[in-house]
Amino acid sequence: MKMKNVIVIGLMALCAIPLKAQDQQPTPADSLPFDLQKNAFIYTTATRYSDPIVARMALYNILAYNPANIAVLDSLALSYIDYQQWPSAVLASQDALKVNPDDALAMEIAAVAYENLGLTDRALPHYESLYLKNEDVNTLYKIAFLQFNLKRYTEAATSADILMNDSKTLDQKLVFQKNQQENQEVPMIAAIHRLKGMIEADKGNVDEAKVHYTKALEVAPDFAVVKLQLEELNKG
Repeated sequence: MKMKNVIVIGLMALCAIPLKAQDQQPTPADSLPFDLQKNAFIYTTATRYSDPIVARMALYNILAYNPANIAVLDSLALSYIDYQQWPSAVLASQDALKVNPDDALAMEIAAVAYENLGLTDRALPHYESLYLKNEDVNTLYKIAFLQFNLKRYTEAATSADILMNDSKTLDQKLVFQKNQQENQEVPMIAAIHRLKGMIEADKGNVDEAKVHYTKALEVAPDFAVVKLQLEELNKG
């Protein structure tokens, strides 16, 4: 999953945080406590040296000055995502969302982490909230697929139809596994037809499923996974 709007925190960005809850004006960097400046330096240096453990500890030390700092919470959550520490990513992103419910990056991190934990029902609301903010067709495709996995077929079909009618979909491509050695890139339109076929197949509507699989192959004739799915339907 491609992160959007990833926060890159520089030394001054980390340091320019309010030290008092009642004073929301940023503190000038040159008047900050030495310990805070030191940890900001440690963070940027450890990040440059690819030392995630030290970088993360520096973030925790910075967070101690202001536990409600969104930039630091998001950075912690991103760090956990990078190392596939899904439970920790969930907790950090949830703390960020408590401070700022409109934090799009935290929404995406929470969604990805919950999904990787197999908690589809918890991932879906975060993707839905994210789509309301970014209106990105890739996010909506993810929503449609999760709705299908949860057997919410009507919702999944509606999401797929919205994608079909969105002009931005025409420019998008998705990557699927072609075989054990390689992946393949296919137009999103073909992937949407495949999803609609899967919905119909799951509902027992074999003929309708075949129609959508055939349409997917008209768009992407070498779409390997759809070829297999259509072969399985034809065998039945």
